[in-house]
Amino acid sequence: MGWPQIVSGTLLVVLLVALSVYTAWRQVRALQALRASSLPDEEHRYEHRKAWRRLINSTLTFVLAALLVVGMVLLEDPAQRLADLRDAVADPDQHPLTPEQKAFVRFYGTFWIVFLLILLAVLVLAALDLWSTRRYGLRAHRKLQADRRAMIERQVTRLRQQRNGHG
Repeated sequence: MGWPQIVSGTLLVVLLVALSVYTAWRQVRALQALRASSLPDEEHRYEHRKAWRRLINSTLTFVLAALLVVGMVLLEDPAQRLADLRDAVADPDQHPLTPEQKAFVRFYGTFWIVFLLILLAVLVLAALDLWSTRRYGLRAHRKLQADRRAMIERQVTRLRQQRNGHG
């Protein structure tokens, strides 16, 4: 593994850890503040679910960082040696992999599939969070519009009654 890979991998791990720790800290504080708040039920439920979604997402992000460290430290060198060995062989079909090499290739593939599935889960949770925020915002906007419309109708009714001499 070359220096550019080490530096970029380390920066990525540090960024992921910092992001996940900061987000988890913020969401734990939000959950604590939510316990003491007196929000309406719908808003309380939305904020509670949002905090838990983001807390789960930060945990998954931390797991991604840990998997990157394991991949960089334990798996990358053996994988590179195996790739170099396969490149050095003129005809790979003539020299099949040993059982240990096959087991490593299977483990290496499984490792990266799990990594990608966790990354997919992070992206799906982030999209779900965006969708939920949008849905909640639209619901709140519609409620404000309905309240405003009802207030205007009450004022119109009152003004009509005053104009007709009934108020």
